Amino acid sequence: MKNKLICLIMFALIGCSTTNKTTSTQIAYQSLTDINDIEGTWVLKNVLMGDAMDVPCGFMNEGKVKEMNLTFTAEKVDVRGQKKLYGRSSVNDFIGGYTILSYDSTTKTGKIKLDPFVSTRMASVDPTFMNCENRYFSYLEKSEDFKIENGKLQLSKTYPLVKGDTVNFPFGESYKNVLYFYKK
Repeated sequence: MKNKLICLIMFALIGCSTTNKTTSTQIAYQSLTDINDIEGTWVLKNVLMGDAMDVPCGFMNEGKVKEMNLTFTAEKVDVRGQKKLYGRSSVNDFIGGYTILSYDSTTKTGKIKLDPFVSTRMASVDPTFMNCENRYFSYLEKSEDFKIENGKLQLSKTYPLVKGDTVNFPFGESYKNVLYFYKK
């Protein structure tokens, strides 16, 4: 009887001591889910493709294409920290989710994962607007890095080049596609 009582007390002490501990992983996770620098509506202004800066659709808009934007919300979609995002492309509205994988509050840079989007299914009479939308969705969904600076957001992906291909790409061993947004 005495041994059973000692065992029960030991299990109770062990259980109490482990439930009150907060691990560094839990602290890091909590800080990632609480980032609010990225939250809000961002309007797409420019696109960098490798070494060439371009306007969002590859042609001057002049009111032909709706404002392309992206809104990051604080609304959590699941317990892992994924949050809701939504926006507008050149033709359709869309919705999806995002997860902040890492973030440095000093440099305001981090890693992000954007889940595939669900969009409305409207078509445009001008195929160039649909091409613009496809390019926008492709760059968004492939984005891995982000930087926030002076009311501007950069979403980007870096692609490695074939070693020794200095003829086609004389600027280094990689190139980037970057979407440049301004806070609305």
